[in-house]
Order: sequence, then C-alpha cells, then structure tokens
Amino acid sequence: MSTQKFIRSLSTIHPPTNPHQQTASNIARVLSHSGIQHLKNSPLILSTLNSHAVQLIFSNPTLPLRSCLDFFNFLRQNPVNKPDLVAHLTLIRRLYNERQFTDIQFVLNCIANDVNLRTPISNIVSLVDNGTDDPIFVEKLCEMLFSVYADNGIFEEAIGVFDYMEKSGFKIHQRCCKVLLVALKRCGKMDTCYSFFRRMVGADVEITVHLMTIVIDGLCKRGEVERAKDLIEEMVTKGIEPNVVTYNTLINGFCIKGMIDEALKVKTIMEQKRFEPNVVTYNTIAGGLCKLKRYEEAKTWLFTMIERGLNHNVVTFNILVNIFSKIGNLDEAKKVFEEMEKKGVKPNTITYNALIDGYCKKGNLEEAKGLFGEMEKRGVRPNSVTYSALIDGYFKKGNLEEAKKLFEEMEKMGVRPDSVTYNALIDGYFKKGNFEEAKRLFEEMEKRGVSPDIFTYNALIDGYLEKAKRLFELMEKIGVKPDIVTYNTLIDGHGKKGNLKEAKWLFEEMGKRGVRHDTITYNALIDGYGKIGKMTESHNLRGVMEVMGHIPDVYTYSSLIHGELSSGESAEALKLLSEMKQRGLIPNFVIYTSIISGLSKQGKADEALRLYNEMLEAGITPDYRL
Repeated sequence: MSTQKFIRSLSTIHPPTNPHQQTASNIARVLSHSGIQHLKNSPLILSTLNSHAVQLIFSNPTLPLRSCLDFFNFLRQNPVNKPDLVAHLTLIRRLYNERQFTDIQFVLNCIANDVNLRTPISNIVSLVDNGTDDPIFVEKLCEMLFSVYADNGIFEEAIGVFDYMEKSGFKIHQRCCKVLLVALKRCGKMDTCYSFFRRMVGADVEITVHLMTIVIDGLCKRGEVERAKDLIEEMVTKGIEPNVVTYNTLINGFCIKGMIDEALKVKTIMEQKRFEPNVVTYNTIAGGLCKLKRYEEAKTWLFTMIERGLNHNVVTFNILVNIFSKIGNLDEAKKVFEEMEKKGVKPNTITYNALIDGYCKKGNLEEAKGLFGEMEKRGVRPNSVTYSALIDGYFKKGNLEEAKKLFEEMEKMGVRPDSVTYNALIDGYFKKGNFEEAKRLFEEMEKRGVSPDIFTYNALIDGYLEKAKRLFELMEKIGVKPDIVTYNTLIDGHGKKGNLKEAKWLFEEMGKRGVRHDTITYNALIDGYGKIGKMTESHNLRGVMEVMGHIPDVYTYSSLIHGELSSGESAEALKLLSEMKQRGLIPNFVIYTSIISGLSKQGKADEALRLYNEMLEAGITPDYRL
C-alpha cells in the first residue's frame, strides 16, 4: 500500500482541509529548495502548521526522505508543534515503503521514550491497519516495536506486543525474543525472563540452544542452579540439546555456590555427551576449588589441562598465581608469572593483585611495592583490590603513615574504595587503638554507599571487644563488679568471633562470682558453638539451660537450626523446627530463610517449596534471598 493510500486511511481521524494542504505544500517547497535552516527562519510559514499538515508533509512522495527526517527532528525540538502519534506512524509508513529500517527504528524509539505517545499496541495497529491490504507492514511494525521496547527496558509493553503478535498469528522471530531475554537478564529481572522464556516455548517460537543458555546463565548468576539444571533436562526432552557453553555455564553456577561435586557431575555428563571440556571448563572448576581453599586439587586440574595440550590463557595463569600466593609459595607464584610472560601472555590487574596480596600477607612490603610500581609503568591500572592489599599490609607492619598515604593516593587516582579497603582501614585503626578513626571510617563508608559486609562487622566486633576487655579489666582494678549485662556482652562478642575458649572462661567466671546465667547467656554460647560446627556442645548447653529452669526461646532455636544447617544436617534442622512449633514458638523470617536456603542447596526442592508456602501462609513476606 502506498503512503498516499495510508494517509487516506487516516483521513477519517484527521480529515485534511484546503488550508492544511496549502500549509503542507508551502513547507514542502521550502524544504525541497532551501532546506531546514531556511524553514527555521520562516516563523510566518510555521505559524499555520498543525498536525494535519504535518501528516501531509510526511506523506508527500515528491519530498525527499532526508528532508522529511530533518523536518521531523526539527519538530521534535519544537514545543509548539511536536509531532503526534499519527505523524510518527505516517513517517514510519513512508520509511517502510523505501525500506529504511534503521530510520524506522529511530522513530519507534521516539515513540517508546515519550510517555505521551506510548500506547497499547492494539491502538497503534488500529491507526495503521484501517482496512488496508498490507498485513506484512503491520507484522513488521509489531516486530520492530517489540525489539525497541525490549532494548529500552520497557518490558511490560514489549510483552504486550508479544501477546498481540501471538494472538494475531504473526510469526515471532527468535532474534527479537533474544533481545528481550538479554535485556531482562541484564536488569536482574530473572523471574520475568524465565516466565517469558516459558511463554516463548508455548508460543512455538523457534527455541535455540543459545536462547536457552541465556536463561540458564541468568538463573545460575542468581544462584538458582537446580532450577537451571531442571530447565536443561526439560529442554532436552523437547529436542534442544545443551552445548559446551551451556555446560560451562551450569558448572560455573555450581562452583559459585560452592557445590563442586555437582559441578564435576556436570563435567562427566558433558563428556558422556561427547563434548570435550575446554579451557573455560578447567579454569572454572579450578576457580571453584580455590574458593573452597582446595588449592592442591585446583593446581592438579590446571596441570591436567596443560598436559592435555589445551591452550591456557591469562585466566589459567591467574588462577595458578593465586593458588601459589594463597598457600604462601611465592617463589612458585613468581615462576608462573615469569612463565606467562615468556609465552607472550600479558599479566593483568588480577595477576598483579594475587602476587601483591601474597607478598603483603608474608610481610614482604618491599617486593609488593616493587610490583605495584612495575604494574603502573606497564600501564596496568591498579584497582581497589590492589590498594586494599597494600593498605592492609602496611597496617599489619605498623606503618600507619604509608597506609594513610595509599588511601589518599587511590582517591586522587579515581579508584573508589570498596568494603575491602574500608575493612583493612577499620581493622588497622582498631588494632592501633584509634577507635574514633575506626568509627569515623565506618560512618564514612555508609555515607558513600559502600555496604558493610561480614568482615566489616567482624572488625568492629573485634575492635570493640578489645576495648570492652580493657574496660572489664579496669572495672576489676577499681573494684566495680561486672554484672550480667557486662558478662553477656563479652560472651556474645567472643562467641561471634569464634573465641569460645574465652567465652567459656567468662561463663564459668560468672558462676564463681555468683552472677547467675540467664537465657541470653546460654543463647550467646549456643550460637558461638554452632558457628564453629560444635553442635554437640550447643545441644548440651540447651539441656543444661532447661535443667537450670531457663526455657529455650526463638533465638535458641534459630542458633541451633543455623548450626545444623551449616553442618549439612537439614533433617535435624527440620526436627528442631517441628519441636519449636510444638512448644508454641513461632518461627521467624530468619529461621524460614535459613532452612529453605539449606534445603535448596541440598537439592530438596519439594521440601523447600512446602516451607516457602508455609511461610507465606504465616504472613511472612520473603525477600530477594529467596
């Protein structure tokens, strides 16, 4: 269908009159002969412009397309005569006739990003498909708008277009769906990504292994490896076989979760399916073993790969350097570093960081600083990890001034301190007895949007615990008797740090001094023993507290459940959950989250789902951790 015919189909909405045609002719003449600049300087001509005239200008076959686009861009900047939706669609039709798809995409982007123009796809189609004989145009328009919405993160509208296309019987190309899947994954909207993939399967969109792997990768990055594995198995029944990339993605997912045995099972399946593990497979498994501090096994994996003649890359060398640095074998780490240079593999920031961190932990600051200078000379940019390792090293050596200087330098270099940097500083200042500076840095990191992590809180607990111990000793010196609050605070602090010997001594000291233990005292010790996996001691203490007339509360059960789950005893955790409910205690969010997470990690999805539903029925709202 021609653009003129298209305009006639729109005439029922905005019927043009002679004045509109006259204005359109005048503007078209100026654009053709003098260009857009002359039109900008002709306010008299523009004063008669309206939406009807704009449609006629865009549909004028004698006006060059480039002039139409110049005029369109001019109008977009003009607050008085901004083109309406019909004008946009008229221009799109003209562009479609001349197969200018890049320009169509630009105009569709203008619609997508303007809330005043954005409207359900059914409304757009009703404007362009007014009994015309060109359904191909409508189908192409829907397809392109689908991609544009996806690219712009306008997901609800994109899915609305998908639904319309499916309902209308239009062919939905997998390349368009890929755009939406990638965009959803990139934005962290994995629930929507997963459900959309399901709809694609139901809509008979051609599913490729690449599309499936996009979803698998997203699920694995969110920690939902069991769900990812189930999806692969399901898709195999539909004829979609995973490839090396899919298997490597799943292996990486299990390694991130610390489930190395599951990762190795996937590698075995991969080999059974005649897929040869590649450098990514070996690097991923070695990296997973390193996370579990199984350095010797990781080293064996990488040497096996090298023996098999696989081309190792910078990642392989980095893992090896990291392994030797972590186990304190810096001579071997340096040899690997030199070997990679001989083979023409350039060390990167990660390589240098592993070596610098190793030397700092050994107290060899001279060698570490030498490597720091070398990386700068070679144009390898230090990052927050580099600076954090050096800052921590200088603090441990007692060189406060050098640590401060490095912190100031990283700020000047535009390297943003992260939680690791602040942790090194906070811990260092506490160890120096400078509590005020440590506290100031903690407040500063929160103001700068750097989230404290477990190491931050451990540093704070450790620091304040040291201060509390000094105060405790001072109290005794000056004859002030510590009370139950004093003892409970210290026992809890030592328990959280894993100093159970100190915590137990304080517990016994209370008894000797006639300070009666209470539920809080027992809970602090039960939690402490649970954190280091000594569940027998935790349960014995629970028994003692009951004999002494103290009733276990929600916190007691929470500590016991968490301890059992940390030891991999989900069955014991479930028994404790049942027991506390029988006693009339209501499980809280932390207890449900711990058990559901523990069951999921052990592959007990049905049991985890049952508890999840139970939690919802109890009126407890889940968060992102579930």
